[in-house]
Parts: sequence; C-alpha cells; structure tokens
Amino acid sequence: MTALFERNIFDEYKLYCEQRFVLGEHEGFTAKNNHYIVVCVDQIEDHEIKEMVNMGNHLTANGDHEIATFIPTIKNTLTSFVDGQNCILLQLPRYVSRSKMQKSLGYELARLHRRGKTFQSGNREGGTWSQFWLKRLNQLEMLYVDLSKQPKKYSFDQAFMISFPYYLGRTETAIQYMVDSNLDFGQQIKQEPKTICHYQFSPNTWLTYDEKTAAGVKSPIEFVYDYPSRDLSEWMRVISRQDAEPYRKINEFIRGYETVETISPISWRYIYGRLLFPIDYFRIVEGYYRSIDDEEAEKYTDQLFELLGEEKKTEAFLRDFHQTILPQHHITLVPQVDWLRREERPNSSLRNTYNHFQRRH
Repeated sequence: MTALFERNIFDEYKLYCEQRFVLGEHEGFTAKNNHYIVVCVDQIEDHEIKEMVNMGNHLTANGDHEIATFIPTIKNTLTSFVDGQNCILLQLPRYVSRSKMQKSLGYELARLHRRGKTFQSGNREGGTWSQFWLKRLNQLEMLYVDLSKQPKKYSFDQAFMISFPYYLGRTETAIQYMVDSNLDFGQQIKQEPKTICHYQFSPNTWLTYDEKTAAGVKSPIEFVYDYPSRDLSEWMRVISRQDAEPYRKINEFIRGYETVETISPISWRYIYGRLLFPIDYFRIVEGYYRSIDDEEAEKYTDQLFELLGEEKKTEAFLRDFHQTILPQHHITLVPQVDWLRREERPNSSLRNTYNHFQRRH
C-alpha cells in the first residue's frame, strides 16, 4: 500500500514522497521542503469542497496563517484517488506563530469567527436547523417502527429500541426550544451573523504538529458556514463527556473567547438548544445502519453503549448548565426546559432502565 500511495501522489501531483508521517487521522508526506496531508473526501460533494476551500482562502487572506492550503491535481481537478479513496491534497503552513503559546483555544476560536464573519457564502440551500433535524428524526422513527416488527434483533437493535423513545423526547424538546428562541428574539436574529465554523468542533479538530506552540493547523475540509454557537456548543459537548472538571475548563474557554467576541443572549439560547439535541445518538445510529461490515458495526455498537452509559452525566450537565456556565445576567433570557427543572426525563421509558445499558454479549 505504501508503494501505491507514493505512486498515486506522483501520478496526480508530480510530487515525490521523500518522507512519510501521520498527522491526526491523515497520511502525510514531505516533498521539496513542504509538508502535505491527504484528506479523504468520499462523503463530500465537489460543490461543498469548493465552498470549504473558499472559506480557507478567506481566512488566510484575513490574517490566519495556520490554514492548510488546497493543492489541485496536475489536471487542475479538485480530487484524486489515493489508495483507492477519493482524496484532496493539503499543504501545511511552513510557520506557526510562536506568540500563541499563551493564547487559549477559546481566544483563537473567537479570532477565527471574527475573520469568518465577512465571508460571502455561495451556499444558498434552503431549510432551517429545525426542519433539517425533523427530517432526520422522522427517518429514525420509521426505522424504529420497522425494527419493532422484526422478531430477531441484535444487541444494537435492542439498545436502540429501548433508548429511542427517550431520545425522541429529547430531540423534540431541543427542536421546540430552537423554534421558541427564534420566535422570542424575532428581528434580533438578523443581527446575529453567521461565520466560518467547523463541522463538529472539538479539542482535536485543529491538527498540532509543532509541540512547542499551542497553535493548530486548520484543515478547510472541517469548515462549514453557520452560527458561532455551533462551535461553542459542540466543544462544550465533548468536554462535558470527557473531562473530569468540565465546568472549570468550559468557563476558562468562554472567558478566552469573550476577550475577542461577545456571546449574545440569542447565541446562548442556540448553545443550550444544541446541547439539548442528542447529535451523537443520531450519528451513531445512522452510522450503524449504514455500516458495510461487522467491524464497523461493532465500532458503532460500542459507541452506543458508551453513550447510553453516560446519559446520567449528560443530564446532570444540562441541569447544572444555568448555575455553572451561563452568565447570571442572561438566566431569564435563556430558560431551562421544564423536565430538567423537575429532574424528570422527556420520556418515562428510560426511567430506572440505566441497568439495561450495560453491554450484553
């Protein structure tokens, strides 16, 4: 496979792989004193790739020197086949700022959001956040009905059948929360500009290859045009699950962010609404039923049981959010949902059933 990789790179880009390396999940190589990574884009349409590349170019033109640069093939096409996958080639920046050793991730994200606000998106697709997720929810509901009619169920099927009514309730709550937020704020929403964000921002989204600085290389293939609350909420979601002291770390992140950009009341509404929404559950269930082999199915099965086992912690985070993270002067503008205030779950089918979430082989 190594020889095939190097042959593909030469055929498509006329570059000799002088040295190979791995950066994050990506294969990389050195050629002519430059560093490159190969990024798989099998699930991304060409028009989306073009938009992502334009976002990267916009950030670079506005002073962000840590954006990986897109390299077209020698035939001037967007993508190439490398090791049997549809890929793009990105050149890593030669230098990263040494001054960023003392800057927080929140600060750096806010700087990216500020630069991204002047980007003119070419994406004119219609539909709202709520409409998009209602469609996805309807698809899972149909799957749930179909599975209920099948006599034989695998471990994942059984866990899905038990957990779906609960996540249905959480999803409906989140969608209604976002709809109500838009109604409550009305014309103020138009003053909330979209910007360049990330598909699913986490502490590992930016690729670190220089351990001497805190700077991270940004791949344009991570970019999406959306409200800043998308990045803020997804980062918080990851920290709330993975970190032993999430509240302290999130508050530090927010303080760093707000030295550059202020988080408005409508943004806080969007952050909380997104956190209510169980996006990981959708990703896992949809991934499992699209999986093409046993190994991939097993991976999603493990992820589902891990997610279900952490649901109590997730509920506690959502319940404590207003007292531990939300600025107190915004509490009246960002209401907590009723079932969290009453410490009741959105669907009673999950009460006292956490013992079912232990993996059964």
